[in-house]
Amino acid sequence: MPAKFESFGIKFLYPDNWKEIERPVDEGSDGVTLELPTGGFVSLEQELEGKSVREIIEEVADSIGEEYDEIEREEVFLTGALPNEKSIDFRFYYLDLLIVSRLIILLAGGRTLILQLQAESRDFDENELVFAAILKQIRESI
Repeated sequence: MPAKFESFGIKFLYPDNWKEIERPVDEGSDGVTLELPTGGFVSLEQELEGKSVREIIEEVADSIGEEYDEIEREEVFLTGALPNEKSIDFRFYYLDLLIVSRLIILLAGGRTLILQLQAESRDFDENELVFAAILKQIRESI
């Protein structure tokens, strides 16, 4: 039986073996982070500070860059994308593992949602259909 996330007007199902990470009180309830059993994560946040898409992308790139030396960045075009949707794949190495971190920014219904999907490249590929199903449900919620 899949688990269900439902908050701030967004709802989606996800595998029941994924673990919802408890959020610090100061982060509010406008987001969720789910940890995959293999160590990756899915994070959804509602952007409340009025940042532009470019600012969000650069902030994520800077955050990754602070911890990892070389980062590759590539814009991706996803099936079923909303008109104002932007997707960027970041790739970097952690130890000897290639990590894929997909950033998806959705502008719809007068708000900005930030979805980040991250896992080791093989785990990312294995979970890509699940990621796509979650994204589809989020798109339908907004």
